[in-house]
Amino acid sequence: MKALLRWIAYSAIILLSLQIPLYAQDAPVVRYAQLRVDSGGVHSSVIAANAFKKPDVAADNTLSAADFDEESYLQKVASFDVYGKKHDARPIAKLLKADQVKAVTSDKKRSHKFYYHMANIFARLRMYPLAMKCYFKTLQVDDEHTAIHLTDSVAVDSSRISDSKPTFTQANLRNNTSVAGLLAINRTDEQMLDADSGNYNHPGKEIKSPPVQLANIIDPFDDGKKASAYALLIHISQPVSGKRRIFVKLSKVGHTFITLIKYNTDSTSVSRSFGFYPKKEHFLSATPLFPTTGSVFKNDEQHDWDETVGKFISERRFKRILKVIRQFDQKNYNLNKNNCTDFGLSLASTAGISILYTNGSWPLGRGNNPASAGQSVLEGKVLNMDSSCNLFICNDLAQ
Repeated sequence: MKALLRWIAYSAIILLSLQIPLYAQDAPVVRYAQLRVDSGGVHSSVIAANAFKKPDVAADNTLSAADFDEESYLQKVASFDVYGKKHDARPIAKLLKADQVKAVTSDKKRSHKFYYHMANIFARLRMYPLAMKCYFKTLQVDDEHTAIHLTDSVAVDSSRISDSKPTFTQANLRNNTSVAGLLAINRTDEQMLDADSGNYNHPGKEIKSPPVQLANIIDPFDDGKKASAYALLIHISQPVSGKRRIFVKLSKVGHTFITLIKYNTDSTSVSRSFGFYPKKEHFLSATPLFPTTGSVFKNDEQHDWDETVGKFISERRFKRILKVIRQFDQKNYNLNKNNCTDFGLSLASTAGISILYTNGSWPLGRGNNPASAGQSVLEGKVLNMDSSCNLFICNDLAQ
């Protein structure tokens, strides 16, 4: 009898020892999984791993309003923020539809990333008013107690302030409906982007800039509408992207040009992109042998660029810039001391933007040039003379 009981006990122990590892194979290795709801943190709830069921139909990759994933949306936006000369607005127009933008911008960190990427994308699409609107939105997610000079330049000329203390803070900016509200991305912007998206698909072939009269640059800004803000951008196209190579076979020397923007209180805007060019009187005009010639402005709204620096400015600075443009209309072009880069740097300086180390030499001459100016921007050698930050800087180097 004792032997029988002993055999039953041994058998039970053996069976139990076999069942425990078999059960372990059926149980989840990680019992609970955290559910992420946004990029800013982790949801406090946990869900059992075996509660998830495989969907009957594989999920597609479209960004629908239902089951919207803000991080996936943001990653898709970021995928369009890349260097290159071939850009298309149509995918961006689709991303701006529905309520997904509102969802992704409800969080400060995601909002900052979203508008940062959109500012770069719109700049590369040559949609500069939209680019600067998006850049403006990135300034509203910083610390409320951080004072900024950009708002000073929108509302008051900071160069006229006797001390170095700014007059506006981030908190004031958010309450300033004459600026922040009117620079918001609105339905008109989305409709314009959707309607004109086909016009912004730029091929690799460079488009020649047509001549433009001074009046066609200056007069559109006098539209009789009240302005809410002004902005300036300087664009630089290097002879060789990302290098201080001043020329290629003396024929490719790069170009520097300017964009001016006026934002109106009715949510419209006026924008002009233009540059200072030599008027070719003969084959050797504006060359090291004959550096001086007549000048002409050209419409550069379709011109390629490698580096762009932008800034919001006061009305006073804007009017000074218009005065400088009129002065250049009366000047000859000179390869060494009054070329397209001199023109761009002069207007940028009037706006309070300083680009360092822009000078270089070439056979029989030297002076400011796109290669040096562009490379300085890439190397961070660019200053906001009103402040140490708050410049919009975007690159679009040829890949």
